[in-house]
Amino acid sequence: MSSSSSGGDGDGGGGAKLPHDVAVEILKWLPARSLLRFRCVCRSWRSAIDDPRFVALHLSHSALHASSRHLACLDCGDDAVQNRCSLFPNAPLALLPPPSQIEIPFVAPPNHYALVGSCNGLICVSESSSDGTERALYFWNLFTRKHKAVRLPRPERMRPQGGAHVVLGFCFDAKSNDYRVVRIIGYLGIRRRRFRNKKPRVEVYSFRTDSWKTLECEVPLLCDSAVFLNGNLHWYSVNEEAGGYGSIVLFNVADEVFDEIALPEGISPHFEFVLSLTVLNDSLAVFFGDGEACFVWVMKDYGVPESWTKLYTFEATGPVTRLDGFTWNGELLMEINFEERVSWNPITAQLSILPLLARYELLPVVESLVPP
Repeated sequence: MSSSSSGGDGDGGGGAKLPHDVAVEILKWLPARSLLRFRCVCRSWRSAIDDPRFVALHLSHSALHASSRHLACLDCGDDAVQNRCSLFPNAPLALLPPPSQIEIPFVAPPNHYALVGSCNGLICVSESSSDGTERALYFWNLFTRKHKAVRLPRPERMRPQGGAHVVLGFCFDAKSNDYRVVRIIGYLGIRRRRFRNKKPRVEVYSFRTDSWKTLECEVPLLCDSAVFLNGNLHWYSVNEEAGGYGSIVLFNVADEVFDEIALPEGISPHFEFVLSLTVLNDSLAVFFGDGEACFVWVMKDYGVPESWTKLYTFEATGPVTRLDGFTWNGELLMEINFEERVSWNPITAQLSILPLLARYELLPVVESLVPP
């Protein structure tokens, strides 16, 4: 960004002008909603705020400050009634403050929607029709209210009796300064003739080129939403023959290669237990639920399986059926018995029932101006 002075041009004002660098230093402290208003002050401020370098500067500043961190609650599931996003501040969840309400602009019932992930303030949501056929991906910045739709190259139809099984991951490649989506299609029911010879397919979408490409690589059947950390997307694999969990599978976004690391020792591989990957304080974490008994492992040294450490052990008020992950302040969000949303505070060891329905998608987001 240039060092020319700012303020006063384009609005007819003749007052003293604020040096450009000083204006940028002030603007980076402001929330996104204020910056969107200040774009109308003058042409130079609009140019400065829209500059990709300022967008990156504002994002790096927001990521360090608690006031720019939020918990987003999306009501866009199969039985959504509001098609709205509730935005809660970064605070303890025992007493949820009134949220701000934001309309989700792309939801169109009776289509189905599922959260893919969030990265640098952008939220990725998948859309499918009522018969299970994939339709599109949506990328939404709820702070700027902008979104865009991306069509899939070869939509698949998911059937409960077997067939195509799709997992997705949303990430940012710092090496190429590009946001990407990784789409992996595997096939269930491999004993059925029509799926017997079908190999998994890996597709990558690039924001920068607005295009998809297919990678030639072998990948096991994967489950769960991807977790993005340290330039890698993470899923856990499925061992179909053994009928249980396999290992953690990594996809290096920059080099476009797969790798794997072992799960913590002591985790049962059987499907009757709940297993989920998440991130806690910039470390890879694994949640394991055995009925009401809950355990959290953290990888102290990233990429080194021997560094898995059991960090938390606690009892829930019922069987855990879903994990939403950790909030910015370290509370663990989960679903009990398919109906109750609760948070567990590791400092107080208290469980709090949240006034949030089971259909809501919960995720931590950071304020940004990143365009979809």
